[in-house]
Amino acid sequence: MAQTVLKGTVVDKDNLAVPGATVKEKGGTATTSTNAQGEFSLKTTTSNPVILVTFVGFLPAEIEVGSKTTIKVSLKDNPQQLSEVVLIGYQKIARKKSTAAVSSLSAKEIANLPAASFDQLLQGRLSGVNVQNFSGQPGATPTVSVRGNSLVSRGYNEYNVVNSPLYVVDNVPQPTEDYVGPGTGTGANFLAGINPNDIETIDVLKDASAAAIYGSRAANGVILITTKKGISGDPKVTLNTYYGITQRPQLRDVTLGAEERRQKMAILQSQLNYDQLRQLPYMLTDSLNEAYNGNTDWQDLFYQTGKISNVDLGLSGGGAGNMVYRFSGGYYNEEGIIKATGFKRYSGRLNLTSHAMNNKLMINPIIAYSRSDKARGNGDNASPISLGAGSMPSSLFNLSDDKKDYYLGAYNANLDKNISNQLTFNLNLAYEFNKHLTLNSQSSFLQTNARRDLSRSSLLQNGQGNYAYSYADAGMQASTSTFFTYNNTIGKHTISGVAGQDILYNQFQTTIASGYNGPSDNIQTVRGFQQSKIGASSDYQAYGLLSYYGRASYDFDSRYMVSASARTDGSSRFGKNHKWGFFPSASVGWLISEEAFMKDNENNPFTLLKLRASIGTSGSLPQSNYLQYNLYNVNNGGFEGNGGATSYNGVTAITPNFYDGAAQSSLSWERSKQWNIGTDIEIKNGKYAVSLDVYNKESSLQLFSVDLPVTTGYDLALTNAIGVRNSGVDLTISANPLEGTFRWYSRLNLTYNKNRIMNLPNGNRDLVMSGDRFDKSHILSVGSPINAFYLYQTLGVFPNIESIPVNPYTGERYRNSNGTYNAGDFYLADLDGDYFIDIFNDGINPDKVPIGDPNPKFTGGWTNDFNYKNFSLSIFSTFTFDRDVLNLFESDRFSNTTDGDPINRFAYYSMPDFSKLNIWRMPGDNAQYAKYDIGTYRYYYTGAQTFFLEKGGYFRIKSVKLSYDLKPTFLRKIGINRLRVYGIMDNVKMFQQSSRLPDAEAVNPYGEYNGAGYPIPKKITLGLDIQL
Repeated sequence: MAQTVLKGTVVDKDNLAVPGATVKEKGGTATTSTNAQGEFSLKTTTSNPVILVTFVGFLPAEIEVGSKTTIKVSLKDNPQQLSEVVLIGYQKIARKKSTAAVSSLSAKEIANLPAASFDQLLQGRLSGVNVQNFSGQPGATPTVSVRGNSLVSRGYNEYNVVNSPLYVVDNVPQPTEDYVGPGTGTGANFLAGINPNDIETIDVLKDASAAAIYGSRAANGVILITTKKGISGDPKVTLNTYYGITQRPQLRDVTLGAEERRQKMAILQSQLNYDQLRQLPYMLTDSLNEAYNGNTDWQDLFYQTGKISNVDLGLSGGGAGNMVYRFSGGYYNEEGIIKATGFKRYSGRLNLTSHAMNNKLMINPIIAYSRSDKARGNGDNASPISLGAGSMPSSLFNLSDDKKDYYLGAYNANLDKNISNQLTFNLNLAYEFNKHLTLNSQSSFLQTNARRDLSRSSLLQNGQGNYAYSYADAGMQASTSTFFTYNNTIGKHTISGVAGQDILYNQFQTTIASGYNGPSDNIQTVRGFQQSKIGASSDYQAYGLLSYYGRASYDFDSRYMVSASARTDGSSRFGKNHKWGFFPSASVGWLISEEAFMKDNENNPFTLLKLRASIGTSGSLPQSNYLQYNLYNVNNGGFEGNGGATSYNGVTAITPNFYDGAAQSSLSWERSKQWNIGTDIEIKNGKYAVSLDVYNKESSLQLFSVDLPVTTGYDLALTNAIGVRNSGVDLTISANPLEGTFRWYSRLNLTYNKNRIMNLPNGNRDLVMSGDRFDKSHILSVGSPINAFYLYQTLGVFPNIESIPVNPYTGERYRNSNGTYNAGDFYLADLDGDYFIDIFNDGINPDKVPIGDPNPKFTGGWTNDFNYKNFSLSIFSTFTFDRDVLNLFESDRFSNTTDGDPINRFAYYSMPDFSKLNIWRMPGDNAQYAKYDIGTYRYYYTGAQTFFLEKGGYFRIKSVKLSYDLKPTFLRKIGINRLRVYGIMDNVKMFQQSSRLPDAEAVNPYGEYNGAGYPIPKKITLGLDIQL
């Protein structure tokens, strides 16, 4: 038969070209692939040819051509198999044959979404991965956990509550150490240095069979990021740009103007005597004074409508001389909704791939650089102007515009500049001895440096002179991996494996200087200060890791799969008898859909039906580098007691670190043992798909600080004492309910995780967490979740004095250390029956109970994509349920202080609108809220009570994206292959269980909402996606 030339175009569901797709004639020999524009030309050899089109991430398409000479093929997404292969650490394997629990995300799902870093975009998109964006500050770091949190600490640090997974970018583990906190350093999110537009795929290794190959750093899961590579063909230029605005949420409710004066006077007149009322400040009593006749909501002074912009430019191509390249450059700029805050990033990445030695040697260098600039000092808890519950001035202050500009100018003039630089060079080599055996070498050099310059004017230092602070750090990580990979199929038997060695070296150094009580606000560096008012220090740390690992896999007839892996790590952070840790795993799988009784059944709806199970152990390294050595302090100045000896006869003193510097050479590795049972199901060629995993993860031998006897001379030491269990279910359901001209794709990710403490030191005794607040609202208790609340039980409000219990033995009313309770006070349960509420007990309190769970049990996301002709609409929602939140913001708004002058403080600061609340005002009131008492101690309105414990569940419509693709026939006339116009709304609408929380998502990892954090903004952007 004479050959016929068939021409065509292959596109995806969004009508975008699919380059590199394989086009093959069924039953014939003709085959080709699409070019960068998705076009192909194929010489068919059969009559009435049938064409097969396949590409990674799409369902195969079979088209009957008939007599046609041109066709257009639209490929459908494979909802379950984002790619035909999955990366599981040092190896790529067919997803169909994977026996591990792996969740994957493609670049298309997070493309063009306005965010400084990709980790913020993972929220709700992957089952088993819990992401909470508790801060809306540009460039902020979210909390990310894989299959629950297992970090237990006796101290309170909201920046180190959840243990993060290991991030691996292009096969290189990234440094995860936090040597300094955000208050000391730049507070930069390391991952914000990676341009989200450079990411091709994200794979999350969730169970031990997948993650154990990474050994001592894989206990909290592994997130593998693969960046984009070049595509062979003519040079292709891509430009993606968007511009938009960021909007503040609704302001917090405060009372304004004459209504504020009326409510304040009503409270004062009910609680003060005649002499006290005569001494009230003029701002309350002189309503005709213009200086105190304002109506200003001061919150609005510090907020703004921010701007957000992004430009990504890419160039890729190659083929001549076996060289394929991709270069990208990016610029991201986000102004914060709080003035003088924002985030900028400049990024560039070059990825080259070439072959030599008759294509046996693959050479792949990758160079990446990013620079980020974060202005952050005026929007967080350490800002000079706090936006917390009781810190805003009274609305009655009537300042002229000039005065407002003066104070706002002083605020904006404060410097808090944070610059971070990252430079990465990777060299990947692969030599193929034959089609079965390959030697791989991956070398990486990562260099970071950062600088923070901070300055506070004298005005914001209460007139005590200006303050300046400088911080600089430099980090370096060098690593190399050398490993063999093997793959061979003999008949029905397929064997594959990997074996190799890793070497890693990491170092980090810092320099800090500060000066206070300076002579001029114009001096914003540590210069010109008196020598006695300058402090400086420096630090240097380093560690090394040596690893050996291997994995072997076997499958029979693509039906029965078995895999086992082992890794041993040697770390410089342990003593000589505990340097090495061993981490094995094993998994099995049964591909039922490949069985004859399934394939021969004409009514079989299953395209894929697989069962799998795994078990294994992974580990975790301590954060400190020199635990096996005695630590010393090097200081200068006076002698201040334990650990503070700084000089002797004018010579710098070197003294033991008596706080926690004792040598601890017997510490051993933390371990995480996990089993997993799962199934993967596809029905009707992927029209419906389900992935289900049930898991149990038990972490043991975790390090924890314990108090030492006085006789040791030291305060604290670490011990392997903590055990935590996380168990739960990961579920992903996807469907294509509608196909044709109008298409609808839907996917639901759902994770259930239950968290419990299994072991504590000192005989499993309960431990009250230190350092969180004066009222100590968290406890560690066996059988309870991590960071469970430790609260008084609120029984109501005493309506009158007769309702207050009386001790039958003493005749005294219910009391605490400050005196007896009165009508209008909260009624707190007396659990030990002594008619005394123990409010000053910082340890185990007989009147408190462990209650509530700050760790969400249900998290997930729901994706809905709609397509009609050239229009696309994507709606993505996230949710969190079965979590308790302690509303400290509300408690603090009712907590006046007795420090200084409580009456004047009450007058000078803002207050909530009591007219909207059922608050106690007079005897007999059956009130929900206790009275607002001017002079009593704030323990009457303590936040550590169940009255302020609320349901923290929410459902947020996270993003809505509408796009339109211009027709290719028109674009090609003007030299454009693709042009998409799109608009995105981010943080669209919140539905939450609590009516008293301003934002149920803006909750810190301890489950607390204190109102002093950075609100989460709404973002609206318009953009263009162009391919030339």
